Amino acid sequence: MPTSSRTFDDHMAAWKEWQDAPWGRLRYRIAQVNLFRYLPDETTLRILDIGGGNGLDSIPLAALGHEITLVDYSAEMLSEACQNAEEMNLSDALTVHHADLSALPTLFPEPAFDVVLCHNVLQYVDDLNLAVQTICDTLQPGGLLSIMSVNRHSSVFRAMLQGGDIAAIEQELDAPTSQASTFEVPVRRFAIEDIVQPLQNAGCMVMGQYGVRCVCDYLPNNEQKSDPAFFAQLERLELALTDRYPYNLLGRFFQIIARKLV
Repeated sequence: MPTSSRTFDDHMAAWKEWQDAPWGRLRYRIAQVNLFRYLPDETTLRILDIGGGNGLDSIPLAALGHEITLVDYSAEMLSEACQNAEEMNLSDALTVHHADLSALPTLFPEPAFDVVLCHNVLQYVDDLNLAVQTICDTLQPGGLLSIMSVNRHSSVFRAMLQGGDIAAIEQELDAPTSQASTFEVPVRRFAIEDIVQPLQNAGCMVMGQYGVRCVCDYLPNNEQKSDPAFFAQLERLELALTDRYPYNLLGRFFQIIARKLV
């Protein structure tokens, strides 16, 4: 599903607004907590952030002493990432490449990384199996991979709660794409079960499966989510549900943590 880099450049302001919103902050917080379950202590890691945008997933890891390589399709996003790193005195820990996922074999012809982040990227690719293989090829044996994507199951539940239109709910059941509200483009829709086999084919074993924002997107009052006391309660609940079956199946996003075996 080819998408011009201008799509991301032109929506930079909307993306930053989303990141600053309660639901954006929850997405980053929960993803980080889930990743930290598996990161080794007191080890400097080489981390690749694919489609890492302005660096909100990976620059906090640079602050912990890790070496970050960020690859993104958008020049505007990369510029913002460099600015964010500079403001935190972390420029020396960040390397950026203006490229898309298909360039990874050229950029990194040999496995080079201990950890790879691939958050909100797979919904933009045409060939899921090839994309997953390309991502996994950058990992050293024993390395960790965090994948996150929009969860197609959540779209059905959202349709149920947003008006009770039976025809709209039925359409959501088998719709192959949905509209990304921030970037205003169609994106592919996956669920965890769609990603497991491609990961196994690429030599990775799934270590953990998580739901991200299992409650937030079903609460109708967005203003309430900006109240600090309510947000703190919501964050605690989201962290409690992220790995608790069956509630993790309802997350607006799913997150998979996998380890490369060979």
